[in-house]
Amino acid sequence: MAVAVTIPKATLSLEEASVIAWRKAPGDPVEKGETLFEMETDKVVVEVPAPAAGYLLRIDVAEGLARVEQTVGWIGEPGETVETISVRTPAQPAATAAIPRAHGAESQPGAATPAARRRARELRVDVSRIQGTGPGGRITERDVESFAGGSRTGEQR
Repeated sequence: MAVAVTIPKATLSLEEASVIAWRKAPGDPVEKGETLFEMETDKVVVEVPAPAAGYLLRIDVAEGLARVEQTVGWIGEPGETVETISVRTPAQPAATAAIPRAHGAESQPGAATPAARRRARELRVDVSRIQGTGPGGRITERDVESFAGGSRTGEQR
């Protein structure tokens, strides 16, 4: 029977996190407890251990934002099928293969941290209009606040 891989509740207040890199690809063997993927919260990058041993059958969220306890992948036995019961928002379509990234790889320019996305929602700022100053061009909470402060001078949000 396949085992769901979910976003763990790393802290009491955590509601969502970003999947930033998978260490395994579909079809790879997995040992229980070994690092399966990395997720980023608003404060830290966390290595998430595999909840079971077997093979990585499928990745549902290859990269991007996911809610706590949302299924992001499946572990099971070779040839086992997984029922498509996972819940995703339209902005997070299912992925059938991992996007390989080296451990510690820089983020893509224009990507925003979870804290920056949350602050942008609070300030009603379009994060796609912001130039990131974080590692690899990542948009930080400070970038959002700086942009929002500058937008009062007539720049459209």
